[in-house]
Amino acid sequence: MKKIIYIMAAALLIAACGEKGSQQQGGGEKLPTLKEQICSEWHSMTLPTSDTDIYMSLAEDGKFELYQKVGDGNHRLFRGTWNLEGTLLTGKYNDGEDWAASYNVAVSGSRMTLTSNNDAAETSTFEECSIPEKVKDTPYIEVKGISAF
Repeated sequence: MKKIIYIMAAALLIAACGEKGSQQQGGGEKLPTLKEQICSEWHSMTLPTSDTDIYMSLAEDGKFELYQKVGDGNHRLFRGTWNLEGTLLTGKYNDGEDWAASYNVAVSGSRMTLTSNNDAAETSTFEECSIPEKVKDTPYIEVKGISAF
């Protein structure tokens, strides 16, 4: 009788450990996928200079908006599409030009790290936050070489 109890306990333990590997939390809730985690608005925390400011929005429909300000003036708005395969993020601007690099993505809490998949292997850290209205109201839209107001 004791053997049966031990066998049942072992079977339950193995079953419980098997669930840990699945994408479910203790309450049966499914953990968000990487794609679900990155679909948000982000602000760059690692900038090349103090007069640089970058906000990015990655939408569920595969579209992005990138608000970039370097130096004085307003943010420039770049639009296009993005794709995620595994942990590799790629993108294309609305004029059809690919991003300069693809990026390996990692998310931890409200932080996203992008590491370029080229020789430079540059790492950028973004914090999840809403893009301020004063940035979204920027009058300068950039379409990779074509500017519009």
